[in-house]
Amino acid sequence: MSELTEGNGVGIRKEPPVNAKSPYFGHLGALAQAQVASNLCFKVEVVEGLQVTWETMLVDGKLFVEIPTGILPEGSKEGLVTLLEFAEERLHCKNVIIYFKRDRNNRSSLIKTFMFLGFEVVPPGNPLVPNIGDLIFMAYTILSDDLSD
Repeated sequence: MSELTEGNGVGIRKEPPVNAKSPYFGHLGALAQAQVASNLCFKVEVVEGLQVTWETMLVDGKLFVEIPTGILPEGSKEGLVTLLEFAEERLHCKNVIIYFKRDRNNRSSLIKTFMFLGFEVVPPGNPLVPNIGDLIFMAYTILSDDLSD
């Protein structure tokens, strides 16, 4: 059974619909078993009739986003920006971490694209991500609005 959160606003969804997902999530299954995790499927309608889907896992204030195989569909950039806003404003994440297979043909263009959006490559062995050798992880750090300094 899945739960759905409807967006608000007229004509434009402020919050993407979120569906609950199965307890096992691809390559991060071991991470999910070791810690409390929530699987989320974001379906963002970037324009009427064009929907982008992102499979994610929320673990300890970090939202892991699986980049689908193949060429990213049209509207992916807009959908990812909406997902980043949702992760910050509604989920209160500290990091959004994308990951994809290391042996992808378009690996270098993906890295450039996500670096342009503010992501940084996470080196192997970094405690921010699990140690899975066949994946590349890139992290987007969400800065706190805490003005108590």
